[in-house]
Amino acid sequence: MKLRFALVFSLPILAISCSDDSDDDGFAGSAGTAGTGAGTAGAAGTAGTGGSSGGTAGAGGSAAGSAGSAGASGSAGTSGAAGAAGSGGGEDEPDAGGADSGSGADGDALDDGTMTFFVTSDGLGDGGNLGGLDGADAFCTELAVAASPDFARRTWHAYLSTTEEDARDRIGTGPWRNQAGVIIANDLTQLHDQGDDGALNDTWPIADLTIALDEQGNQVPNNVHDVLTGTQADGTLDPDLTCEDWTSNVADDAIQVRVGHSNRDGGGQPASWSTTHAVGCSQDGDPNITQGGGRGSLYCFAVITGD
Repeated sequence: MKLRFALVFSLPILAISCSDDSDDDGFAGSAGTAGTGAGTAGAAGTAGTGGSSGGTAGAGGSAAGSAGSAGASGSAGTSGAAGAAGSGGGEDEPDAGGADSGSGADGDALDDGTMTFFVTSDGLGDGGNLGGLDGADAFCTELAVAASPDFARRTWHAYLSTTEEDARDRIGTGPWRNQAGVIIANDLTQLHDQGDDGALNDTWPIADLTIALDEQGNQVPNNVHDVLTGTQADGTLDPDLTCEDWTSNVADDAIQVRVGHSNRDGGGQPASWSTTHAVGCSQDGDPNITQGGGRGSLYCFAVITGD
């Protein structure tokens, strides 16, 4: 009886074991966890550095700094701020400053004891055609910078009147000094008080050749004392005597120009540096700018507005 019971009990166990191996593929594994979201963007690039400050040449600051490089997959950094403009060369830095640079749009407008007035050592060579005020101002600047690169820090204007602008309004308020550092006039009032008993005699005496010097410090010869101005004694326009606003070189009695005498003397004319008589506008024709004793010279002033 014991043997029979054992056989009966084991058969079901064997049957169950066979069924599991032949009918199923096994349970599927559980799904993997979903990946996390997109990777974190790279950090923004470092901001570009600002432009460098002006160098000894008085040049303005360099362009804005370049954009920072992008981080890995990140956005590019912002551009750096532009560097500050370089200051113009100082009095103790004679090599600083350049023709296309300076401490600002109007240059150095302070009296520092250096040259702020001169008579050009020559004319432009085309009679009364100076290329307008712009051409005349450029000529003054060219000669000043040729005398010393330091003078590029100043704004130079020719003392000329036109139908649009009076000469006295182009030169600031003074004082002005010649190449030797001597004050020629302290302000606009003195500069234009030109009578025999005028206040100008205190700084620019009549017939004194040591005051109206050229850009190199040379005295203006008496035989070329005529200087183009187109201006009256008070510094305002002398109508119809500007070679058509400094654009004409024709030989025509109807088109002339007002000149002053750099020596404040000569020919029985009034003792005036800005207004004495008229000459022609041509270079070599009849009439011309040399007929009264001239070469087409200009007065050049630095725009001085403070001390």
